[in-house]
Amino acid sequence: MKSASSPANFSRLVSLCHEFGRLYEPGLVFIGGIGVYLHAVNTPGLAELAEATQDADLYISISGFSDLREIEELSANARLSKHEFRKGGFSFDVYTERHSRLPVPYAEVAADAREYDGVRVAAPEHLLVLKLEAAVERKGSEHGRKDIKDIIRLMLVAAQSTFDPMRCVAFMQDRHLEMLEEITRGPEFLSLARGNAKEAKALRSRFSTVLGQIRDAQG
Repeated sequence: MKSASSPANFSRLVSLCHEFGRLYEPGLVFIGGIGVYLHAVNTPGLAELAEATQDADLYISISGFSDLREIEELSANARLSKHEFRKGGFSFDVYTERHSRLPVPYAEVAADAREYDGVRVAAPEHLLVLKLEAAVERKGSEHGRKDIKDIIRLMLVAAQSTFDPMRCVAFMQDRHLEMLEEITRGPEFLSLARGNAKEAKALRSRFSTVLGQIRDAQG
């Protein structure tokens, strides 16, 4: 039996994301780890840093949520203002337009979403803010450490693509910038570089360049 994190199973998760993308297009945008993965794997030079995930988060319009509810058995998580369901052995977290507490409104995320082979993903700028919020909330936990690595991946994506720091700062709070400052001094670069100190230094430098753009945009 294959593990949930095996390449074959992750490929199945990506296929499911494509299926949902076709069913609920254009009202569905993927966020979370699957969004980070798709940005990284589609950015030259970053594919080897992309990390498979065992679940998927999606941000959906109200009308799309109504359609989804007709097909899938959803359970509400009132504490986190989201719904959840399972399909194909995977967990899906559903954040709905005007009902979630995510720091970037659905309309903004949907308007600037990027598309990879039919799968719409939150723009790196918006996904960065969402990941920063998650990292702040889960600081010190295993999930929080993964959030930090995802934030680094997104900053590296930003360093190699068209990046508008104003899209970030429009929704960033002081706690988000403080988290970025903390990350730039942290050990996760060496982990992502698989212990290669020279490569870790290069990753940290690219991260710091984008952080400088965000600081400048904040004024």
